[in-house]
Amino acid sequence: MFKISKGLGNLAAATLGFYRQIGVEEVQVPARFNTNINLRPLVPPTQKKAAGPMSPAWDEDELQRICDHVRGFELEPTAIGLPISGRILMGQKGRDEDLEDVIERIQMARRVGFAVMTWNFTALRASEGYAAQEGVGRGGAHLRDFDHARIRDLPPLDNMGRHEMEAMWGRLEYCLQRIVPAAEAAGVRLAMHPNDPPVPEYRGVAQPLWNMESMKRLIEVVDSPANSLFFDTGVTTEYGEDAVEAIRYFGERDRIGIVHFRNVRVEQPYYKYTETFLDEGECDIVGCMRAFAEVGYEGGIDPDHTPEIVGDTEETQMGWAYAVGQLRALRLAAYGGKSS
Repeated sequence: MFKISKGLGNLAAATLGFYRQIGVEEVQVPARFNTNINLRPLVPPTQKKAAGPMSPAWDEDELQRICDHVRGFELEPTAIGLPISGRILMGQKGRDEDLEDVIERIQMARRVGFAVMTWNFTALRASEGYAAQEGVGRGGAHLRDFDHARIRDLPPLDNMGRHEMEAMWGRLEYCLQRIVPAAEAAGVRLAMHPNDPPVPEYRGVAQPLWNMESMKRLIEVVDSPANSLFFDTGVTTEYGEDAVEAIRYFGERDRIGIVHFRNVRVEQPYYKYTETFLDEGECDIVGCMRAFAEVGYEGGIDPDHTPEIVGDTEETQMGWAYAVGQLRALRLAAYGGKSS
């Protein structure tokens, strides 16, 4: 049976206690012990420069402390994000040293006890195409939409230039061929999130994981359960694809490592859509839950991109509680009323 999971931005006692109370079972944790509760913006900030160097080295004792702290709230720390440097993304000198660093973090993560490491291969995220739609949701809730027209004619950034699709794929394949065998040997699943928003190019930088075919290509580069997906029902629906069938395709091949579960209304596949509450969009959420159960998926299912309820807390706790409640109810239905 799959688990209800949640990505954490901080490890404050109030945060951990809240998520456990509403029914979260597993969490993705930050690599630093951080208890700062910060505002979750409805629209993510625009990336205005190339990806930077590798993040500061991890400390194994600190990771163990984080895990012990989280378990104290009856939550299981199963996942952690895997950083990828700009030198790896851009194929620059020094990427081999950075890839060795990545492998060391994979090995450390497994020693501490993580089963999944989430990552992406997005050199420049197209978040400039998002906009807040305040008060337009059900009962005046604030939604977020994406419109490619906002970014279609934007020029390349001076510090990045242009990067073609096959060049990005060459870098991605180079990376996969080096780190997936290390993850397999360590017993860790790498879960790749698609480019989100899913457009083929942004400011001259190709987005290699932008459609269903590219996600299929990803798992074929290195055929291993360690090379899996951070499957996203919202992004899949934004493709114009049937998320239920996509779950069956990747799930039957055991290539789903963790899940983002959300919904959208699509006006034009890839290019124009609005993110909604789980029960309002075009994704068949009941069918998706049944499909996860049918393929035997046992990892985490994470709510994501929840709309903002008027008067909510800095961390959108009302929105997360609403989404988690729906996930738990959907799971009961998918397993015939069984809760464990």
